[in-house]
Amino acid sequence: MTEKHLTGLAAALEHGGGSHDLSHVWDAVRARKAQLWVEGDACIVTEVNDAPNHTELHFWLATGNLDDVIALSNKLFVWGKEMGCDVATLTGRRGWTKALASEGWEPQTVTMARRL
Repeated sequence: MTEKHLTGLAAALEHGGGSHDLSHVWDAVRARKAQLWVEGDACIVTEVNDAPNHTELHFWLATGNLDDVIALSNKLFVWGKEMGCDVATLTGRRGWTKALASEGWEPQTVTMARRL
């Protein structure tokens, strides 16, 4: 993992509303509640979540060159299937919708936030 990866993950966390910081990510990875993947310029953090009707491979955080992120994601789909996942989900900024449309990703829900 490089300083660029760390900076990118921190920026993704901040962009996502600041509910977590890097120490929370490391705690989740150490507790095996999240998985950290680094390959080339890509860095992805995933979670495996059980829902009543399926098990999802959730892409929580991603940073790096888009082509590298996509290449690593494709490897993670295989891993997710091996872990019993039957769907992949992601949380991210609106720009990912356009960037990943050609990869088969479709918008499913919208999350909104408001400061109180």
